[in-house]
Amino acid sequence: MQALVLMCAAGVGSAAMADDVDDPAALYEYFHGRYTLIGKTLDSAQTFFGTVVLVARDDHLEVRRDVGGESLVGTGHVEHVLGPDQAPVLRVRFTRDHERLEATYLWMSDLDNYARLTGYFYRAGEHTDSPGMEALFIEHAPTPGAAAQRR
Repeated sequence: MQALVLMCAAGVGSAAMADDVDDPAALYEYFHGRYTLIGKTLDSAQTFFGTVVLVARDDHLEVRRDVGGESLVGTGHVEHVLGPDQAPVLRVRFTRDHERLEATYLWMSDLDNYARLTGYFYRAGEHTDSPGMEALFIEHAPTPGAAAQRR
């Protein structure tokens, strides 16, 4: 029974971090991890999949995005978008051959209290009628011995 209470308390703590926009460092720890990326290419209907790695630092995230053999490295910050509700977003900025690219993500907790991010990928400061669309799903580390148990 005591273990059940501790597991429930741990789950509540993780879920609370998902909403703690007043403490970006806690959010960066919450986002930390390797994600499977599924998306639609900017200015195209072509779909893709890849990976994104988010590494928590005190005041930002280091981001590596790998899609189709191309790697982009960027920096992510929790920001508040303009508008009446000042909604918090994760904004990631990349540079590719002097081209400024950005991704803006909303987040929520999945059923295991990990971050799930969805958003747009676009050229900074430019309008497009067809932004890239992305969804990031945490990659769970395999449980030791799990492969042997499946055989």
